[in-house]
Amino acid sequence: MMYVVPIKKNTEVAEIIEQDIIDSSVEVGSGCEWTGRGTEPQWNKPESTKAYDHIARHHGPQLKPHQLIGRVATKGDQGQWLNSEDWIIAEKLVPKYRGQYIIDFQRPIGRVYHSNRTITENVSRAFIQRNIDGTLNCGYPIVDGVILRKLNRRSSDE
Repeated sequence: MMYVVPIKKNTEVAEIIEQDIIDSSVEVGSGCEWTGRGTEPQWNKPESTKAYDHIARHHGPQLKPHQLIGRVATKGDQGQWLNSEDWIIAEKLVPKYRGQYIIDFQRPIGRVYHSNRTITENVSRAFIQRNIDGTLNCGYPIVDGVILRKLNRRSSDE
């Protein structure tokens, strides 16, 4: 299912390219009642370890190429965000249900490092996985043509 969602009033749109909602009975994430452990994450801060830890540590814009190339050897293709604010936009954009999503920002958001040592620049799509408490388990830029079925094998390793 594909649908267009406005990100900012009259400026940008993004598309949900594919989704796999695991539980649609409970809404989770920013703007929803916090039911997770401890205090609610700081959703509007990209450095919030509770909401975005894996994304920042393994796919953030501050990483050097050799760090991502090292992960490619054991994890496969690795996406890197150009701007940490984009994962906040992604969290707000994807449905408020535990699941996995591919979204297209329709503008460059990152790059992808490949096992053959090539880099695809200016990718516009991202894979996002929302946890049961609404936090993002993982999220990273991907190349066009990647589908959730293919990513499901990798996301458990992420």
